Amino acid sequence: MLGQLKGTKLAAVFAGIGIAVGIAISLAIVNIQTQGQVFARVVEDDDENPWLNPSFLKTYTDTVRTSALYRSTLVVGEEGFFYADAKGGKTPYTFEWKFSDGIVLTGQNATRNFDVPGKYDTRLTVTDAGGQKAGNDISVTVLSERPE
Repeated sequence: MLGQLKGTKLAAVFAGIGIAVGIAISLAIVNIQTQGQVFARVVEDDDENPWLNPSFLKTYTDTVRTSALYRSTLVVGEEGFFYADAKGGKTPYTFEWKFSDGIVLTGQNATRNFDVPGKYDTRLTVTDAGGQKAGNDISVTVLSERPE
């Protein structure tokens, strides 16, 4: 019975230590994610009570991410469709598609034809309202005729 009581106390001590370590790790993660900038924001903007609506925390931890959807193989004269998506950062976003033949298109979704067969390297650059940039490099192969 005495051994059982000591085991219960020992389990309670370890549970308490586990909870304390968990809280310390959580606080360390929040500090790393915000990099101290949350407090600078509170002072700079003189918010009445920013802790009631902590959505501004995301502006410091989110970076812009982008993705592109497109057909990687086209035929000369066929219209290519390019779709982009962005997440994170501050909206609105601007989108720029730079093709290796010098053509530059803007907009989240773009279309274009290719007159010459070959490989076209393309850079999609997304810029958020705060000036953060993200990009994807893609390639489009344009064939002279559709393979059979």
